[in-house]
Amino acid sequence: MTKIELQTESYLFEGSEGKFRAIPFFELSIDEWVIFQNGHPKYFLDFNRRTAPLIVELRKRMEKGEDLDSIINQIGRYLGLAWTIKHNIQGKEIKGSGKTEKVDVKLLDDFAEIALELTFVATDQIETDVLLNDEKLFDKYLTEDENGQLGIEVYLIDGTENLEKLIRFIFKISEPFNVIKNSSDKVLINLSTIRTYYRTLDELESQYKDWIEISGRKNSMDEYGSLLGIISYVQRNCDKKYLVLRTEKKNTVPNSTLPKAGRSWWQKLFGFK
Repeated sequence: MTKIELQTESYLFEGSEGKFRAIPFFELSIDEWVIFQNGHPKYFLDFNRRTAPLIVELRKRMEKGEDLDSIINQIGRYLGLAWTIKHNIQGKEIKGSGKTEKVDVKLLDDFAEIALELTFVATDQIETDVLLNDEKLFDKYLTEDENGQLGIEVYLIDGTENLEKLIRFIFKISEPFNVIKNSSDKVLINLSTIRTYYRTLDELESQYKDWIEISGRKNSMDEYGSLLGIISYVQRNCDKKYLVLRTEKKNTVPNSTLPKAGRSWWQKLFGFK
């Protein structure tokens, strides 16, 4: 993902708790938008880049009457992030307080650059043809055991940087990824050598805030529950020979806050479309 430097200005504002300096990005054109994550500028949308896959998707939805900020909010929730295109500055601007600033943001052209669906699979045999094929994978692993537990665990992460942070957080160890297979938008990673180093549920409870701090993800019950699900899955499948992680780039902007994997599960288990 391309990093760009925006030349902008910050201003002093008078709020309920006194004066503070903030950047409202007044100089942006009507085709340029900054995505704020947790209140900080993170990504840059440029609608002048008309053929960029994400811009094409956003234009289609906006032409149907959807509000851009609502779409960005929804995409953020889908990714587990707090996103908005509104600076939400609560205060009155103090005249003559402008100050030149340089702000680094990432140019967001393609949803696939940021959305990674992670599928954890504990198995006694690594079959790459099964793991790379959705239908075969679901047929073999999307079944309940005697305790009502499914054979895979799915999580959505925002990009490879946070993927690396997630693996370090879950397994308390850092080592280069052992890639088994790299096929188009899907990659198979062997986590077998570190699968027994997983963080305990008690450690998750006491150190969850550390994860939110290092990842920049939204603090929510969904986020905590997802981490709980991964750790519980790894814990109860330690008797398996292998733990494989499948990553898949998601190419399409979602129309729902429920990840595609989640919808696929419900479709598979309950037979609706």
